[in-house]
Amino acid sequence: LTAKWNVYGEDQYDYVKVGLFARLPYQSYQATDPSTIVVDIFGATNNTNWITQLQTAKEIAKVDYQQVEDDLFRITITLKHAQHWGHLVYYNGNTLVIKIKHQPENLSLKNLVIAVDAGHGGTNTGAVGATGIYEKELTLALSLKLQKAFEKEGARVIMTRTKEQFFDNKERILFYRDSLPDLLLSIHLNSSEDPFRTSGTSTYYRYIGFKNLSLDIYKRMLELGLKEYGNTGSFNFMLNSPTEYPNALVETLFLSNLEEETKILDENFQEQMVEKIVLGVKDFLKESK
Repeated sequence: LTAKWNVYGEDQYDYVKVGLFARLPYQSYQATDPSTIVVDIFGATNNTNWITQLQTAKEIAKVDYQQVEDDLFRITITLKHAQHWGHLVYYNGNTLVIKIKHQPENLSLKNLVIAVDAGHGGTNTGAVGATGIYEKELTLALSLKLQKAFEKEGARVIMTRTKEQFFDNKERILFYRDSLPDLLLSIHLNSSEDPFRTSGTSTYYRYIGFKNLSLDIYKRMLELGLKEYGNTGSFNFMLNSPTEYPNALVETLFLSNLEEETKILDENFQEQMVEKIVLGVKDFLKESK
């Protein structure tokens, strides 16, 4: 049975707290048009008499609930802004907590916290090009250039690594959970068993509410003259899995393709690519206003 509810805001987050009589399994997902967070609780039955909603809530427009089936209780949270900025669902005792991040007050790069993840590193070399260069070397070079470019715009940048070292993806996820970025970009290079016919740039997202970040970067990357390899959703990459902040995987180009390897080895081309990624993030922020 569900018990009392509370809806309120603090600092950078709004909270929906739902009292339950046991820790029941749940799942959450994002939706758009309108922007909503949906949480399904399995085994719960509606026994809620009231919901206390305080004016301190800044991102939540309204909260609805529905007994979809005998053992399925659904919470639908409608957001005030079109863009999802992240949420987290967890238990505090038998209280289910839905934590929703506010949209940043200043939708520009200045003062935004951006996480830049240089893919691979250490013993995890990633792909290797015909010249013998490893993906891990190029992801680091691009990420360091991105750090410099974002900081020039006034952003605060959090880096997974700034030198040759190994972190597994679980360590990266935990690091960013503690660091609380506004956005995360994971930088990689692609590879294919067909080095002659497979080429192009691509970006990836997992959750529909974070699609626009990857799509805006993708559109800018195509201005470099790279072929389309696509903007792919529902992608099961670990650094696309956090719901706490918008994130995007950027597979810049194919290191296995000799023509594209030649391009990425050019420092000037690297700078152009970094510029396009920054412009893509700016486009995303502009559209979010």
